[in-house]
Amino acid sequence: MKFSIDLGGMYEPPGYYLDRAECVEAAGFDALWFGDHFQPWFHSGGRAPFAYAWIPAALERTDSIPVGVFVTPPLYRYHPLVVANATATIDELYPGRFRFGAGTGERMNEEPFVDEWPSWDERAARTREALEIIEQYWTSDEFFGYDGKHFSFETVYPYEQPTSDLDVYFSATGPKSARLAAEYGDHLVTIAGVPDVEDRVVRTYREHGGDGEVIFQTVGGYGDVDRLCERVMNSFASTLVPKNVDEADPRELEASTEEVTREELEEAFLFASAPADVLEWIDRQEEKGADHVVVTDVSYEQDEFYETAADEILPEL
Repeated sequence: MKFSIDLGGMYEPPGYYLDRAECVEAAGFDALWFGDHFQPWFHSGGRAPFAYAWIPAALERTDSIPVGVFVTPPLYRYHPLVVANATATIDELYPGRFRFGAGTGERMNEEPFVDEWPSWDERAARTREALEIIEQYWTSDEFFGYDGKHFSFETVYPYEQPTSDLDVYFSATGPKSARLAAEYGDHLVTIAGVPDVEDRVVRTYREHGGDGEVIFQTVGGYGDVDRLCERVMNSFASTLVPKNVDEADPRELEASTEEVTREELEEAFLFASAPADVLEWIDRQEEKGADHVVVTDVSYEQDEFYETAADEILPEL
């Protein structure tokens, strides 16, 4: 079982998270991830650093830990050619260390860049085309063009290409997106708290030919559980409100947290006060089909968590 940290980037200035990146590597975690958000899941005190500026800085500050983006929708904010060029350049600079996460996008991040928020089916179709374009850019040895329903361009030449075989970590939280992950992704990323995640997501991914790593992500923290729950209740609890898939305003997202109970919060996320709490949670995810778990860390004392993990959690995996 692999165990990684997603620093998220929504609570503190970007420089703070660069220091934490060094601590994550020193502790011995398997990878480090950073969210690609134009807006946070909450307004008060929220932050949203640009992932493609932060990630190269983190790669420079660390020595060997893989660093990935969690996750990029190459649809509206970014043209797929721009994503292909950016990811290829990062891999050239830091060969084999960059991890590319992709998905169909969230309204809160993408709506400012479209005239009307499209259906999931339309975004899925657009994602298929985008990943085909990115793959062509990464691998083509000649000029190429593309003529699709959603993307079309005359011939371009891929002047920067990755030196490694870049995999696609595809984000999926339901059966339809799991099938898409099996077809267009090399690995599956899903949310640990999704209802019936084992049957609806993992099994669907496997049954449709997905043979990559299965990554479960959760919001989580280590320390005083009451204090952590209070922090998350005013921030990431918004991710538990179903109607928020159609909400783009962080103020409204934050206000919606009043609909979430403490019981729902603790059921969906990981709040740990001892190493055993973390290990027990990891065991449960493994039983549901995870090969790799990622905690979007909301701890107040993050360095203490990573030191504890190095001594008492990671050696047990």
